[in-house]
Amino acid sequence: MVKSAKHNPARGHRTTSERSTVLGRAFRIEPINVDSVFSVLDAVSWLGDADVGRIAQFAGVDARTAGKVVKNCVLFRLVNRKNANFSMAVPYPFKGSKDEKKAVIREALLKLPLVFHLRQFLSFGENSAVALRKAATMIGIEPYDEGAVSPILKWARELEVLEASVTTEALVDAATETKERRHRGHDERIVAFLSHSSADKVFARRLAADLTAQGITIWLDEENILVGDSITEKIGQGLAQSDFFLIVLSANALASEWVKKELNQALIAEVEKRKVHILPVRIDASEIPPLLKDKHFADFAKSYTEGFEKLLTAMKRRDT
Repeated sequence: MVKSAKHNPARGHRTTSERSTVLGRAFRIEPINVDSVFSVLDAVSWLGDADVGRIAQFAGVDARTAGKVVKNCVLFRLVNRKNANFSMAVPYPFKGSKDEKKAVIREALLKLPLVFHLRQFLSFGENSAVALRKAATMIGIEPYDEGAVSPILKWARELEVLEASVTTEALVDAATETKERRHRGHDERIVAFLSHSSADKVFARRLAADLTAQGITIWLDEENILVGDSITEKIGQGLAQSDFFLIVLSANALASEWVKKELNQALIAEVEKRKVHILPVRIDASEIPPLLKDKHFADFAKSYTEGFEKLLTAMKRRDT
């Protein structure tokens, strides 16, 4: 079984804007239930770059609830915020199971410096209140307001991330084992990781909807490059469960930082060592990047219908 790289949140890079949400009174976790998060994350994942009003309407919740959820999800690095709009910061199984969605949140919590230090102090025998205060001090939350920080304990307990045996590596390995069991059991279900530039959001959502209608489980990954991001950390469980890595290519995508920074040999190696078929999806007349020249690709440039039929045939054969 392939082991993923060790992740140490304590050494993670934080930009100035990220630090501003950690330091001082700006850091406040809303006391909401984990179960209230899924419909909101579904909305953020599907809409991409939407404000709270649109997210609330799509999710079928009131704007106040949606606002609290996205606020927490920004703190937990599940969601990115740009001005008044929000988009997913991690791959997300829009039509996946509740367990798959919970696993995404668990992985995000495990990567938080606050949770990293909380687990550390709990392992030293501190009680939860003391461990939380010390963890907050370690990441610079000053002055410390227990009421503003303590909701993380409820999330961490409910999602069982305080156990020493639960690690990001263990979650990825469990996802890999899930795929292997599916294959050993001759399960015909197909799982695909759909990675695309935000410039191609409309096409990607259409493709995701059409593939979902064919019974294919889709992990949506709208690339948002942040300083210090690691592709091998971002892809995590979504890629580990997938049979296919679909990457949408266009003139916009090829000109973006998304391709320049992340479509590299490290990505190709990580995908292939997990026995995931790489299948480029070309949506205009752009040249296929050199790293993907040897890959069969689905061509949607002339006809969406023809491109989709060929893509679906290739995926159902599991032969690219």
